Amino acid sequence: MPSKHIDDLTWRKVEKATIKAVIELQAAVKDTEVLKWLILKGLEEFTPEEFERFKRRGEAPQPRQRKRPVSG
Repeated sequence: MPSKHIDDLTWRKVEKATIKAVIELQAAVKDTEVLKWLILKGLEEFTPEEFERFKRRGEAPQPRQRKRPVSG
């Protein structure tokens, strides 16, 4: 299987999905297997509009707003 980088935020979502799968199936499931399921499901469901939405989001990421303490 090809090796690809997955950012930390996305990987945490895969880990959460793995936990849900283990609970639902009441059986051990590898995170790589859940990742495969998520990819296959996404490939079935993605519309051209969704590709455009994700592309736009990727081109112009919104910076995180840090909460500053209120001095007073």
